[in-house]
Amino acid sequence: ECRVMAAFALIMGEEGGKRLEEKVLALVEAAVEGFVPDPLNKKAPYRRTGKSAYEDPNHPDGGGNVALAKENIITESYAHETIFQIATQLLVRRHFESALYAYGAGTSSLEHEGFATVSLYRSYLSESIILLAMGDVVAAKKEFMEVHLQKTDYLTSRECALEEDLVRACGDMDEEALEEARSKTGKHRGALGNLDATVRGLVMEIRVSGRATKEKKEKKVEASAGFRAHSKPKSKPSPKKKELSGAELQKSLDAGFAEMDNIMGQLGLNDDDDGGDDNINVRAGNNTRGSSNNYSNDGDDDDDDIDLT
Repeated sequence: ECRVMAAFALIMGEEGGKRLEEKVLALVEAAVEGFVPDPLNKKAPYRRTGKSAYEDPNHPDGGGNVALAKENIITESYAHETIFQIATQLLVRRHFESALYAYGAGTSSLEHEGFATVSLYRSYLSESIILLAMGDVVAAKKEFMEVHLQKTDYLTSRECALEEDLVRACGDMDEEALEEARSKTGKHRGALGNLDATVRGLVMEIRVSGRATKEKKEKKVEASAGFRAHSKPKSKPSPKKKELSGAELQKSLDAGFAEMDNIMGQLGLNDDDDGGDDNINVRAGNNTRGSSNNYSNDGDDDDDDIDLT
């Protein structure tokens, strides 16, 4: 576990989905072998970096020292959980081959314990899901037929049923069957619910042909924002006002005052009118002229008595 923590400490502060540098990936895979030596890991060929510490050049088929590997496999309880956590981090960073290598180590650890059942079934299913996500349907089918089905207890599990439908759908290139198999409300919802969240998300990315691809929402947002930016009509810049000289400025001011006088004259507010009107005192419901010389024109009530209420 210390080797695992030391390896991931090199990427502290980086984005979660960023791929690992080769030197960091080499340390992570070496930490996985620290739990389960490569001679005992059926997915050892998927290792991307480095060489096994158990390589034996004198071995007939070029394999490793199996006897030494069995002596150094970690047999502590829940050791497989740390391995699966490593695999999850590798999946998040899209290192499918290295994640499959880690899942192979976890599977070997569970098989060595001999009493794990549900955890082992999830590991079998996860291995096939990763193979399908890599676009290797042939390898997934071979793994299912020649390895997973050889364990009798696995045949009746819901993980086996889901694995069978996924492998068959991809093998037949049946998009409809694939959608039905991974439906969140379908018959396999229980098996899907028991999977690791990252592996469950990977199931939704599987295609009937080719490697799984993940669309980035950030790009979609940027694209839509760019479309709106291009579709929005550009406002024309307002033309700069021409600065006026002294004579032109005076002429413009005179024209403006003349126009204002004309408007005031049309409204009956011109200063040339009778000066007696300046003392009009307008009150609600009453019309008086001059606070000291009030009078009323009794002969023309219809015209002068204006009710302003």
